[in-house]
Amino acid sequence: MQIAPEHLQTLLETSRLLNSQLELSNLLDLVLEKAIGVVEAEAGTLWMVEEDGYLVPIVARGPKADGLKGLKLKPGEGMAGQVVANNEPKLVEDVSKDPNWAKRFDDSTGFVTRSLLGIPLMARNKVIGCLQFVNKKDGGFFSKMDMELAMAFAGQAAISMDNSRMYTWQRTLMHSLLTVMASALDARDPYTAGHSERVCRYSVLTGKEMGMTTEELEHLERAALLHDIGKIGVRDNVLLKQGPLDIDEWMAMKSHAELGAKILANVEPHHLAGKLHEGALCHQEKYDGTGYPNGLKGEEIPLVARIIAVADTFDAITTDRPYRKGSPFAAALREINRCAGTHFDPEVAKVFITAMAREYNVNMDETGPAE
Repeated sequence: MQIAPEHLQTLLETSRLLNSQLELSNLLDLVLEKAIGVVEAEAGTLWMVEEDGYLVPIVARGPKADGLKGLKLKPGEGMAGQVVANNEPKLVEDVSKDPNWAKRFDDSTGFVTRSLLGIPLMARNKVIGCLQFVNKKDGGFFSKMDMELAMAFAGQAAISMDNSRMYTWQRTLMHSLLTVMASALDARDPYTAGHSERVCRYSVLTGKEMGMTTEELEHLERAALLHDIGKIGVRDNVLLKQGPLDIDEWMAMKSHAELGAKILANVEPHHLAGKLHEGALCHQEKYDGTGYPNGLKGEEIPLVARIIAVADTFDAITTDRPYRKGSPFAAALREINRCAGTHFDPEVAKVFITAMAREYNVNMDETGPAE
């Protein structure tokens, strides 16, 4: 059956739209929205195969969509299960004439099903789910033309979904690996356990307050997690010393910035890893130029490093150490404010204070115990 030119144009435009979306949750919503539009359905469900083989309704739209929440289908169960198990589309033009039609869902919800269409979603020679449509909007029945259109749409949609899912998995894996690396480093000193993750959390809060894009926030998040990676090369008797450092020990401790930058310089691709390098190298620079290792001043310091510097100091102030108890959040924010313009970028410090005060419900005038 040949698809009409106007339908081909719709499929082409939809394909472009799907390929422009990498965020999996957004893409799944978009897939079902466009699929329902393509076949002019009253309702629809996007089912996905989980690792255990069960089918779950990831996205559903229609008058009784909420009735599908929590539902799981065994392999081969129901129309969706059959479509996935057989890797074949299924069209029930008029359910009243189908002896296999079970009215349990209609009876329990009050919905009236007239016509059904199920289309498998296949990528990399594997069925990853299916699209299920209920009722034509015009009160008619689904046709073989609807099935052809839906199959053409599903072919492209499944590829986009699979690519997005792989992208999401790889990004999740990368974040997990970075978190594990940071945690392993922090574990060398029981008093700084969780430091990198806290600095990361505070930094991202600040970035969001500044209006950073999703991509910028991801770069900031990764840079903050690994800002102290160079401490892996600082010997224990320096890193774990509970008292003041002598001159030689202080020089050894300061070397962690350049060492971290050298380690991260080997991460590829370089255009994506640049912020990691900047965070490690420059997070100890100070706005007035008195920091290390290069004495950068003002906006010579990369923005990610200016943000991490504030978050890093805040966590240092509020964390308990063997020789002192951590300060309350309110006191730490007052200290950040006091050092704005000298140690810290004043604008970054201002945004940081605003974000932290709101997130943790801190009143800077408080003088009580730690929040």
